[in-house]
Amino acid sequence: MTASRSPEVGTFVHFEHVNYRVPEHRLAHLYFCAGLGFTRDPTRMVGIDNMWVNAGRNQFHLPIGPASPFRGEVGVIVPDVGEVERRFAADRPRYEGSLFSCTREGGTLRTTTPWGHPVRVHPVGMLQNRFPQGIGYVEFWVAPGAAPGIASFYRDVIGCPSEVEPVEGAPTAHVVAGPGTTFRFVERPDGGAVPHQNHVAVYLSNYHATYEKLSRLGCIMEPDADEQFRFHHIKDPRSGELLYSFEHEMRSLHHPDFGKPLVNRIEMPWRID
Repeated sequence: MTASRSPEVGTFVHFEHVNYRVPEHRLAHLYFCAGLGFTRDPTRMVGIDNMWVNAGRNQFHLPIGPASPFRGEVGVIVPDVGEVERRFAADRPRYEGSLFSCTREGGTLRTTTPWGHPVRVHPVGMLQNRFPQGIGYVEFWVAPGAAPGIASFYRDVIGCPSEVEPVEGAPTAHVVAGPGTTFRFVERPDGGAVPHQNHVAVYLSNYHATYEKLSRLGCIMEPDADEQFRFHHIKDPRSGELLYSFEHEMRSLHHPDFGKPLVNRIEMPWRID
């Protein structure tokens, strides 16, 4: 029998969302929905203070607040990069006075949201996430020398498959954040944590055991409550050295939002071959 080539999934069983604070929703809708082709969730956060945007099986959460981009980028998947490029070009006058940008780079688009969050647009098949829409990776720029310790943290403390492989020649810790999504910690001369109010959210198995291990290391940001907790510090599991900080919303599989069907404007098959 031939072994499956499907990548192993560890403690993180599903990556749900990236949370960006944005000052207003008109430009957010123009960028994420009209431009990238994603869909505002019609069932949750339909008021004027927050906005959830469905991207396949993943989401962007966009509460109103001052924007504070972090050093790194989010890689999204769309069915037609050229069509996204054409929509952005047609709407460019509407972005006047904002930090929006869009540049073709090979088969991808390097873009920034109207508030400067870097988002790179990929076609289906370029990343491990094989669905026609989704978030393929969240990339963080970390200090030189940090990648091996970060990979060890996620592998040994949390239980996620992790390895160090280069991205554009830079040492990078690749962490499996769930089927089809990766956290990438890329070493850069200007890397390192900066103050911001963004976060990521994942659903995990071994919930209580993971909480206890993170507690012992002093990584917890918000204690366990209502089937979720938050941690931010990423430490070398051997030396205890702080390597990076980024807020993780850690959700139990008993969380009421786990497995919530997401409405998209394109068909989302169970599998893309």
